[in-house]
Order: sequence, then C-alpha cells, then structure tokens
Amino acid sequence: MTARPRQSWATRPLPPLTVEEIEGHLDLLAELMQLAGRKADLYLPLWRRSQLELKKRKETDAILAEARARLTRSKDQTAARSA
Repeated sequence: MTARPRQSWATRPLPPLTVEEIEGHLDLLAELMQLAGRKADLYLPLWRRSQLELKKRKETDAILAEARARLTRSKDQTAARSA
C-alpha cells in the first residue's frame, strides 16, 4: 500500500465557508474600509470577491436544500404507494 503524501497546513483542502462566515468577513472588510479612509478603494477587490462568494454559497445552499426536499417528497410518495 502506498502512503499518501502529507499536505502542509497551507496547502490542505479546506471546507467551504458558510454564509455566516462570509458575512463576518464582509463586516470586517467594512470596518477596514472605514479605517482606511481615502485608501478604502484598495479593499474593493476583496469586497467584490467576498460578495461573489456569498452569492455562490447562498445559491449552493438553496440548491442543496431543494434537493433534500425533493428526496424527502420522493421517499414519502414511495412509502405511500407501498402501504
């Protein structure tokens, strides 16, 4: 059996961020932008990327919830037909 190479803490895969985590990051960015004054523009790329990630995470969560609901309905219908 071949051993898997170990990954460093910097290159290991991370779990996806939650909506709450991304919103917390946006809160922090907003504070940093406020403190930066005239240089707040420097944070715009991070702000835009965070908003994009938030939108994608919400969309993913909605799709997963829809899939779970569909599976539940399907199981309920199958059980009703079997009874």
